[in-house]
Amino acid sequence: MIRLLTPAFLALCIGACASSPAAEQDSSPASAMDSVAADIPVEGLPPQTLAAGECGLFLWGMAAPRRFTFFTEASSGEALMLHEGAPMTLVVTDSNGEVFGQFFTQIQYLSADGKWSVNLTLNPGEVLEGGQRVESGRLVTTGADGWETVLPVTGVRACIPG
Repeated sequence: MIRLLTPAFLALCIGACASSPAAEQDSSPASAMDSVAADIPVEGLPPQTLAAGECGLFLWGMAAPRRFTFFTEASSGEALMLHEGAPMTLVVTDSNGEVFGQFFTQIQYLSADGKWSVNLTLNPGEVLEGGQRVESGRLVTTGADGWETVLPVTGVRACIPG
């Protein structure tokens, strides 16, 4: 009985989507969906790509909603971090700890404007083909006023074969 109902239910849902009133409404340049989409905040950093032979570190916040919050390419002395809802450039000031692929497990950054610093600590996880998981980590942001914000993160370091 359930096997028969599931395909029928899916067909009904697909049909409802195809003939929804939103699809049949006027063709005005600004629809209600456009205005709603404009009010939705960007959920994390924009997508990042690596060229052949490059390695990158991709980190997401662990709290819901999980946002793509940090990216750095191994041969670069810079990183991109989601800060107060916008992508901000960071510059490496120090790195230490254990070697984690082409990265270190402890890296310090300073914002490009010099107003805040970031201390990134990583705990390596399972080795993957072409990379390794970040089991856990912490992004500690310190503002010019001394306030710290701690963001638990997880992610992966990945390399594109050259």
